Formats: sequence, C-alpha cells, structure tokens
Amino acid sequence: MSKIRAAVAGLGYWGPHLARNLQSSGDYELCALCDLNPTRLERVGQNYPWTRTYLDFASMLAEAKPEFVAIATPVAHHFSLARLALDAGCHVLLEKPMTSTVAESEILIELANQRGVKLFVDHTFPYTAAVRKVKELYSSGKLGALLYVDSVRINLGLFQPDVDVVWDLGPHDLSILDFVLGAQPLSVQGRGDCHNPRGFSDVAHVSIEYPNGLTAHLHLSWLSPVKVRRMIFPGSIASLIYDELEPSEKVKVYNQGFSFEAPDDETLENVQVTYRRGDLWAPALDASEALKVEVAEIASCLRGGPLPPGTGEAGLSVVRTLSAITHSLNADGTRVLL
Repeated sequence: MSKIRAAVAGLGYWGPHLARNLQSSGDYELCALCDLNPTRLERVGQNYPWTRTYLDFASMLAEAKPEFVAIATPVAHHFSLARLALDAGCHVLLEKPMTSTVAESEILIELANQRGVKLFVDHTFPYTAAVRKVKELYSSGKLGALLYVDSVRINLGLFQPDVDVVWDLGPHDLSILDFVLGAQPLSVQGRGDCHNPRGFSDVAHVSIEYPNGLTAHLHLSWLSPVKVRRMIFPGSIASLIYDELEPSEKVKVYNQGFSFEAPDDETLENVQVTYRRGDLWAPALDASEALKVEVAEIASCLRGGPLPPGTGEAGLSVVRTLSAITHSLNADGTRVLL
C-alpha cells in the first residue's frame, strides 16, 4: 500500500513532534515542511534532509502536492491555511483549538465535505491509553452515575501571545470530557482574572453543566508555582482519579462510596450517612505515545477505516464551548446556554 504524502506547517513547539511521528510511521512519506522562520525551518529540516522545505504555504501545496497537511501554527492562522489546503484537495489535521470562532470551524467542515476530504483536529488526549481507560470504566458502568467532575490544569506559564488561559489549556479538558462523557454541554459559567499587561485571563474557574445534572469544574492557570494535571471522577459506585503527570499509575480507581438511610419518621435531620471504603487499584496501561496512535488511526481512516476521536465535529464542539466560556467571562460570570 502506497504511503500518504504528508506535510507539516508550523515548526514551533508542536510541529516537530508531528513531523517526527509522521516520519517514523510506516503509513506516511514526509514530503514537505513549512515555516515562516527560516532559522527554525533549517533547524528542523536538517533532521529530514530528503524533505523539501518552504517559507510559503501556497508554494508548498502547489509544488510538493501533499495529500495530508498537519497545521501547527498559532490559531489565528488556522482558518486561512486550512481553507487553502482543503481547496487543494488535501486532508487536514489542525492543532488545537480548531479555529478562533465557531463560524470558521463550521465553514471548514462544510468545505471538507464539499471537497470530499477529511478534516481532523489534534486533540491528543483521547488517543492516550489513560483517557481511553477512563472512558471504558465510565461507559461500562463500573463507576456508576457520575456525581461531578473536577479538573485542575495549572502550571507556571507558558504565557501565550494570542490566546488566554481558557483557549490555551481548556481544549485539553473539554476534549477529554466530550470523549469520556459522550455528551454535549448544556451551559457554562466562567470567571477569569488577569495579572499580565496583555489583558488576557491567566487564571480561570469554569463550571460546565451536562445532561442529568452532571457538572464539571475546571481550574486553569498559568500562575501556579507547581504543575498539576489531575481530573477527579466521583461516581455512585466507585471514584476515579486521572493524573497525567503520574509516571506509571495514571488512572486509579477507588472502590469507595456512601449511602443515606432515613429512619421511619423521615426527618432530614435524622438521615444517617453510611460510608463504604474498599480497595484502590490501578489498571495497567499501554505506554504508546498519543501522537503515534493518532497518526496511525488517521491513516487507517484515510484508507477507509473508522473515524478517529479527533474529527472536525469534535473540534467544533470544543470551539463552541470555548466561545461560550469567553462570553461568560466577558459578562462577569453570567450563565451562557449552548
């Protein structure tokens, strides 16, 4: 089976990781690299001396003729570059977040449908063994009914030049929640604080309402002296903690819970609380790099296989929620319906 001709545009932080995984996969031929910065282009390009390098995106499309283009530029350029690639008949993978606005994401999805090509968004966490295990345990009913979700994603920096902390860190949590819960948010509320001259929120607290009364709480920050990446899923049968920074036991399941017992008179002050404390266990997880899994599943999709988690529609869902959170931030925490 012939390899898929692939190109990467944007060689800052994430682009080199995409290039490395595309090249190391047996499914792709890395035919082109593109970046506006000649020094950066030369530095990354020297790792792939057989690959053509370009300073101009349109020239790359016309001359290298890639079948698949991964775009890892600042989000402000996603829409214009993706539109050029889709018009050229390329399948496209966009770095998160998909675009700056809901309208732009919708236009790209429609354009991909018109051109008969695939549009993907690089939400990597649904490709990790840990997040897939969380989804498996929740979907199988082993956690029971989720009571709420708490997520903490904080660290010192990196301050982004074009987006606030919600648009920078929030897509990770939102993509995980969409994937695990399989449900769309009903409403959001957010409060943000700014401690920098750029005027962007660098700390934010967000509440997201889902069907059946489930609420997820996100704490996002660029100002924390420590790095934390932890999500807590308390359930009626068991509870789960997913800690991205754990070297081995990233998912831990606590067989603990509680129940309420009311006496015959059923007065609230006489309700008894019974706590159940059981074992803690950590499932074994595959250690494969998420990007390696992602590019393999995209290649399978392009050859007629099933859709991977990071579809254009999944990217649109995250952008729609991000936009609603921004609306709430600007309206001093007003609840915004989706």
